[in-house]
Amino acid sequence: MSNSIKGFCLQSNEKIYPNSGQSVLSNSAVVDMEIPPLKEGEILAKTLYTGICGSDNSATIGKANFDWVQRPRVIGHEFSAEVLELGPGDHGDLKVGDIFTPLAMLGCREEDCPACSVSKWNLCPKKEIIGFHRNGGFGQQVVLESDRVVPLMKGLTPAQGALVEPLSIITNALYNKCDIKPGQDVVVTGCGIIGMMSAEVARAAGARVAVTGIAHDRDIRLKRAKERGFITIEVSPENSLTTQLQNGITDDNGIPFGTNGKVDLLIECSGVPPVLTEAVGVVKPEGDICVIATYGTDVQINATHLTRTSLNMRGSMGSCRADYMAAQKLMVTGIFPSEHYTDYYDFKDINQAFEDSIKANNMKAVVKMN
Repeated sequence: MSNSIKGFCLQSNEKIYPNSGQSVLSNSAVVDMEIPPLKEGEILAKTLYTGICGSDNSATIGKANFDWVQRPRVIGHEFSAEVLELGPGDHGDLKVGDIFTPLAMLGCREEDCPACSVSKWNLCPKKEIIGFHRNGGFGQQVVLESDRVVPLMKGLTPAQGALVEPLSIITNALYNKCDIKPGQDVVVTGCGIIGMMSAEVARAAGARVAVTGIAHDRDIRLKRAKERGFITIEVSPENSLTTQLQNGITDDNGIPFGTNGKVDLLIECSGVPPVLTEAVGVVKPEGDICVIATYGTDVQINATHLTRTSLNMRGSMGSCRADYMAAQKLMVTGIFPSEHYTDYYDFKDINQAFEDSIKANNMKAVVKMN
């Protein structure tokens, strides 16, 4: 690597519509970086592989739910890295050369914090997200707190390490918020990487899973879902999920999916408000809705129907260290086949990686940073 350290940096916050003809990268640029001196408890690391998250896309095109991110900012919170230098202070067993992935969210760590006192940094109201509150993994080097470090499990490659954080979000959501039972019929709305991770983990728990997408997803994301054996449902305003379930959906063996147009569980990963609005109408009485996505606008819900059908709706925010360990085990043991869903780019092609990701022309973009 040359002496010039570069990073993908958000510089402005203009709202960009991906299909308007305007470049989706108008708010960003690849810039030269200066690495600040290390403070107490900090380390310097060389980034290895960094994944593009949907929230990175949202911040890049100025969506309302990520307009709080300060600019300029080198983004990126899904990455693997190698320790180059330890700053002042105690870093425990951490040493130069260690390969790790960082906890995306760092809590205030105060004893009286209800979240931090039980190691749930992801729920701390004062949490700081790497890549949003401080420069992150789309820099070729990164400074971060050593408290964030999660060593990669034996058998996990640095490339796989870039997927630990998003998969940890799914392990938190599905293992802690959902009560999936073998034999249930589950719909995952949204066929991006969060949706496909949800589908894989739900199936591993014994569910039969259908994944939804739109026409644009047909040849890439829904195709990869079908290759993995999932039921795929292409939805549109004219042919909604509700309509298709009521008309009857069958799996590849001709066995009906759902009962009378209803399913046991819906996992919402699309971030499209009308999709969540529709969700309460396609779940069985006393069924479950798990919301992983975030939204750029308020979402209307038929709360009376929610009450009268005794539905359970739960949100799931981020993940903590235990979820990271579970996610690593899912990849090491092959439960989640990361190679099927990953599209790799060299750092010189990072702009193309972001454009493809924002326009949903890939499955999961991971950039080789050095």
